[in-house]
Amino acid sequence: MTAAAVAFLGASPAAAGGDAIEFGILSTLSTRATLSTYQPLREYLEERLQRPVTLITAPDFPTYIERTRRGVYSFLVTAPHFARLAQIESGYVPMVRVKRELRGLLVVREGSGIQTLADLRGKTISTPERLAIVTMLGLELLRAHGLQPGRDVTVRPATSFTSAVLAVQNGESDAAITAPTALSQMPEQSRAGLRVIASTASIPGTVYMASPRVPPAEIERMTRLLMDFSADPTRGKTFFEHTGYEGLVRATPEELRALDPYVAELKRRLAEDDGDKR
Repeated sequence: MTAAAVAFLGASPAAAGGDAIEFGILSTLSTRATLSTYQPLREYLEERLQRPVTLITAPDFPTYIERTRRGVYSFLVTAPHFARLAQIESGYVPMVRVKRELRGLLVVREGSGIQTLADLRGKTISTPERLAIVTMLGLELLRAHGLQPGRDVTVRPATSFTSAVLAVQNGESDAAITAPTALSQMPEQSRAGLRVIASTASIPGTVYMASPRVPPAEIERMTRLLMDFSADPTRGKTFFEHTGYEGLVRATPEELRALDPYVAELKRRLAEDDGDKR
């Protein structure tokens, strides 16, 4: 990722009037790939709102969380445990989530002799950034099968889902933790020749949220537009086919509360990172 926030500004003449609406997008791939992926949504919202829409991301997960806490973003597209943290700490309002539930995958090279989780003992596993919920799910799965990270397997955090997978492709790691939706958004050459050996439990996927500063009527209007985009036969269809998210549904309080154990783990890891910086 780049060292600073990156944005695609709306350029449609029809959207020239009014202040820009900012969407903070959590980048799980490269910045360029993430913002390119969300261009159909940006264009759709510009046309419907007749206002410029700006997509913004951050250089890393901790910075994204910190900017969320400061209320930098009017709207968010974020990981489920980040969403619950934003709701609890900053009052962000859940609008919708992607239909497809999120789970982690353990992948190896096609020609590898690794067939089961037990075969990973003594091996090196690449993961996305350590704050990613897919990383938490993957390490949870390893422990459930008697593999203690740091003792029975070597864990090598990468800077993104793509980097974790490429480490396997390049022979730097024996396996990687990733997600089906992340794989579907990677170029074909990045995911070719991989084999899935295990998958984790499933949880609610990516969540769209609104800042508590946004008036309730505007939040409801944005929610309806996002649901309309989910049903759109052109840009919406292209977006959801590319991402593998399958569409959008309204987020419920119950499914967000179910994420609290992962929020507790997220806070623990953030505290560790803060301690390491001192």
